[in-house]
Amino acid sequence: MKEIKRISILGTGRVANQLARVLFEKGYEIDGIYGRSSMEARKLAEKVNSRVIESISQPIRSDLALVCVSDDAIGEVSAKINERSDAIIAHTSGAVPIYEIPEGLRRAVFYPLQSFSIDKKVVWENVPFCIEAEEDDHLNALGQLADSITEKVFILSSDQRKSLHLAAVFANNFANLMYEYSEELLMSADIDRSILHPLILETANKVLLHRASESRTGPASRGDLETIKAHQKLLGENNSYREVYDLLTREIYNRNHEQKL
Repeated sequence: MKEIKRISILGTGRVANQLARVLFEKGYEIDGIYGRSSMEARKLAEKVNSRVIESISQPIRSDLALVCVSDDAIGEVSAKINERSDAIIAHTSGAVPIYEIPEGLRRAVFYPLQSFSIDKKVVWENVPFCIEAEEDDHLNALGQLADSITEKVFILSSDQRKSLHLAAVFANNFANLMYEYSEELLMSADIDRSILHPLILETANKVLLHRASESRTGPASRGDLETIKAHQKLLGENNSYREVYDLLTREIYNRNHEQKL
């Protein structure tokens, strides 16, 4: 497989925008942008000196086509790609297996493990890329491409990537919901949310240096049952705050004490 130089982007969302721009900045030719909205496709194409692909029913002649769409749309979009396409067809999802792309195409995965915003600057050298391909030369080509963007490249199977994505949901999405809960509790007490920022940063920094179990603190870890009862009273009954508090408190307590809640 020759070196990847020309890349098509199928999608116009956050991942598509960020990947298109960093690849363009790294000197790759963005051969075309395809999207459900021609206006959004045109906007992204203008950012990376590219063109709008009106239809993917015609063969894609790029070296690589990145399918940057929602998980549920990967099968639908990739099924429209002409089997005579020369490109490696790689989706960018953590949760979707490689075989969601139809047989007959040069199937692969090019998954950046990061939470993206469309316009926020990304420190790409710190972003892990997980790659997978059915052919060794395709895998090598994707590895070279990833190496030009980041210092962290991992070859993972679809099953491994699925476990990684699940772990990321716990670490990112669920943690984000906890931040939202804490903000709402502070608002109800008329306290500015920034008061928690130093604690949040310290907690994150500890997890980077130690296993989570080694750095955890709080009433459930210590076994402060009276504090737990006070929290439960403050939260009241029959609400999502109390349900989540009880569930997580019991889990943390039981992981730290022989006598279980």
